Amino acid sequence: MFVLQRYIGMSVVQGFLLLALIMVSLFSIILLIDELDQVGTGAYNWWLALKYVFYHAPKLLLDFAAFISLVGSIIALGSLASHHELVAIESVGVSPRGVINSVLFAAFILMVLVLLNAQFVIPATLQTAHIEKTLAVEDRGDFISEAGYWAQSNHRFIHIKDVENGRIPVDVEIFEFNDQYKLLRYLFAEKVLLASEKLWQLQNVTIKEVIDGELKVEKLTEAQWESFLTATQLGVIVSKPEALSISNLYHFVQGLKQRGEQSYRYELLFWQKLTTPVSAAIMILLGMPFVFGSQRSVSTGKRITLGVLAGIAFYVATQIVTHVGSAMLWPPLLIAILPASVVLVILLFIQWQFARKYA
Repeated sequence: MFVLQRYIGMSVVQGFLLLALIMVSLFSIILLIDELDQVGTGAYNWWLALKYVFYHAPKLLLDFAAFISLVGSIIALGSLASHHELVAIESVGVSPRGVINSVLFAAFILMVLVLLNAQFVIPATLQTAHIEKTLAVEDRGDFISEAGYWAQSNHRFIHIKDVENGRIPVDVEIFEFNDQYKLLRYLFAEKVLLASEKLWQLQNVTIKEVIDGELKVEKLTEAQWESFLTATQLGVIVSKPEALSISNLYHFVQGLKQRGEQSYRYELLFWQKLTTPVSAAIMILLGMPFVFGSQRSVSTGKRITLGVLAGIAFYVATQIVTHVGSAMLWPPLLIAILPASVVLVILLFIQWQFARKYA
C-alpha cells in the first residue's frame, strides 16, 4: 500500500520537474535572445551571456512555481488515469483519501524545494549574474573578490568589505589622495545608509587626515559623504529587492521600520516570496479535480488544456490583485495570500461535495 502511494507522489514530483525543465528552458531562450543585444558591449561576450541566463533559471522557476505545480500535477495524474493506473491502484485497496495523501506528500516535498530555492539559491545566483554582467559591460576596472569590492574615481578609492542583508554596505573604507597620490584623508565607516545614490550616511565613522604634516583622528557617530559611484556600480554591491533572500528581506524591512522609512514595497515582496511555496502546493491539489471523476471521459490533452487555462487565470488574477492592492495600499500579507486563499476555498468546497457524494 505504501509503495503505491509513494509511486503516486513521485509521479507528481516527476511531472513538476518535467514541466519545470520545459518552462525554464523556454523562458531562458527568450532571455538569451534579449541578452544578445548587449553582447559585444565592453567585455560582455557570448559565454557571459549564457552564464547570465543560466544564473536566472532558479528565479524563473520561482516565478512560475504555481503554474508549473498545477499543470505538472495534471500531466502526472492524467497520465496515470489515461493508462488506467489510478483505477488499478484503487482496485487493490488504495482509497481516494490515500491518493490525496500521496499528492499532499508530493506537494510538501515541492513546497520545501521551492522555499529552499527562494532562500538560498536565488540570492546567490542573481547577484553573481548581476556582478559579472555589470563589471563586463562597464569595463571600468572595478574589482570584486572575497576581500570585498573596490572602485576608484580620479584620486578617490572605495573599499566595501561586505553587505548586510543584501542592501547595507558595512566595513567601508574610503581613501582620498592628492595629485602625487599621497594620502590626504582616510575614512572608515561601520555601516552605510544610502540616503540617495550620491549621498551616503556613514555610521560610526573614523576619520584620519594629514593636516600640516600631522595626522589627526576624529570619531563621529554619523557623517555624510558624497559618493562617486554610479547607479550601475552601486548595483554591483547592493542587491536588487528580488535578489534578496526571505530572511534578508525580513531583516531589511525591520531596519527600515526602525528608522521610520517606507517599507511597503519590501514587505509585499517578503510575503510574496514566503507564500509562493504554499501557493505552489495548493495548485498541485487544484490539479486533482481535473483528473478525478473524469478518468474515462476526458482525454489527457483536454485535461492539460484546462489546467493551462486555469494556471493562466491564476497568474493573471495574482497580477491584478498585486497591482490593485498596491495602489490601494492593502496589507501586504492580504495581497500575497488572497489568490491562493480563494483557490483553497474552492478546493475545500470540492472536497465537501466529494465527501457528500461518496459518504
